[in-house]
Amino acid sequence: HAHGAATMCQLSHLGRRTSNYAGDWLPVIAPSAVREPAHRAFPKAMEDWDIRRIVKAYGDAARRCREGDLDGIEVFANGHLLDSFWTPAVNRRTDAYGGSLENRMRFSIEVLEEIRRQVGDDYIVGIRMMFDEALDGGLQFDEGLRIGEILVETGMIDFFNVNRGHCSTSAGLADLIPNMGVAQAPHLSFAGQIKQHFNLPEMHAARINDVATARYAVREGLLDLVSMTRAHIADPHIVAKIMRGEEDQIRPCVGMGYCIDRIYGEGEALCAHNPATGREKVLPHVITRSDKQERRVVVVGAGPAGLEAARVCAARGHRVTVFEASNLHGGQLNIAAKLRRRVEILGITDWLFDQCQRLGVKFHFNAFADREMVLD
Repeated sequence: HAHGAATMCQLSHLGRRTSNYAGDWLPVIAPSAVREPAHRAFPKAMEDWDIRRIVKAYGDAARRCREGDLDGIEVFANGHLLDSFWTPAVNRRTDAYGGSLENRMRFSIEVLEEIRRQVGDDYIVGIRMMFDEALDGGLQFDEGLRIGEILVETGMIDFFNVNRGHCSTSAGLADLIPNMGVAQAPHLSFAGQIKQHFNLPEMHAARINDVATARYAVREGLLDLVSMTRAHIADPHIVAKIMRGEEDQIRPCVGMGYCIDRIYGEGEALCAHNPATGREKVLPHVITRSDKQERRVVVVGAGPAGLEAARVCAARGHRVTVFEASNLHGGQLNIAAKLRRRVEILGITDWLFDQCQRLGVKFHFNAFADREMVLD
């Protein structure tokens, strides 16, 4: 807020997309006892008291967001609990929460009603949802559109965040959050179709990792808001650089997916390209000049580690020389990039090399560094 930004928070219940081996070891719950392949837990079919408890918890969470001075919330349906009530692939219930589309939407409507009851009508409430699961037996596009229409008719939501696909399998997640080797913004035209159908602001995220694509999406009326999640993990200063006219210096997301892998393994979103992301307490994003005496620094090797060392030392105000045995910067990433699907990985070392050149780093290629060369 101090910098003029609005702040929002996603609210979600993971449903079956979690594990019971955490926290208080409560059973995983879902509309029906249908196992999710990715997380492999056997969920308990939700009972009436589970439904009442979770509906109230959504409202309580939304109220805490408002009391905490957030400007709005986004209810996350996308493959989590709300969405699993909608999809025939998971919801096998025969009571008032299963069967017809009206019944399958009942829980979501109750959640939104409770949220509005606790935050009022003058608070931003949006929803992130899949309009098409791209899954046999799952939610199809026509039914997804009807769900969107019903949500609009309630008058309780202010925007859509559109997704296409499912996340219940590793292959599904790879399509939903596309990796390197996949075309830029693969679901953008699909999101544009949704935009034409509804008179509500629309947001979308799926491998929109460069400003040119984001600008195109807004200019052509495909989206109102562009969500660039991994792009901001790679470079949190995207907006500031655009405002300063430094768009050509944005550190690019190359779609390696280390951030996603790291979340599932160690629970922290680190970046293979930006070592400061997730380590801000010990590593700065913006390197400042040292107030100490200038030094001469020699770096041996122009791979990603050598280039980053050279960049940081030069930004600190030191005179840096890099020796590289081959005729090209990039190191082992040049080998990885020979697989066409991974050619984007060169964006890491190309950006680092450009930054080093801007900072006046001196490079010697075809130079196998020995003791005398370093000392000279």
